[in-house]
Amino acid sequence: HPVGERMSGKFVTVVNRSEVVGRPLAAMLANDGAVVYSVDIKSTFMFIRGKVEPVPDGATTESLVRQSDVVILGVPSESYKMDPAWIKEGAIVVNVASHKNIDETALLTTRPGVRYVGAVGKVTVAMLERNLLRLHGNFKG
Repeated sequence: HPVGERMSGKFVTVVNRSEVVGRPLAAMLANDGAVVYSVDIKSTFMFIRGKVEPVPDGATTESLVRQSDVVILGVPSESYKMDPAWIKEGAIVVNVASHKNIDETALLTTRPGVRYVGAVGKVTVAMLERNLLRLHGNFKG
């Protein structure tokens, strides 16, 4: 697919609409052709190339995740856990939170073909800390 269409035909669910990761990631994936469901505590929206719309009537987080080719988990809480049974066979699951938002063992043993990338959040935090230290070093005089 050409640039701007690499995610065409794919459905993605991003859990957590933070200003740092969730919202920008949803917009970038939508701009690359995906239909992105952006799930947060109080609401769920659909990002489609330059537009943000409500999800279809009757849609639930579970129903949206079940059709998603990619699920990105970014909830900054130890207590949030997505049900691995919701994950579509063959999907890609990426955990960008500092906490595991899904039971990795249950996911990989019950959902055939799923690819899981965990603990991305720790790398994100480390890179932010490194950049903050560099920024401080550059401006301290």
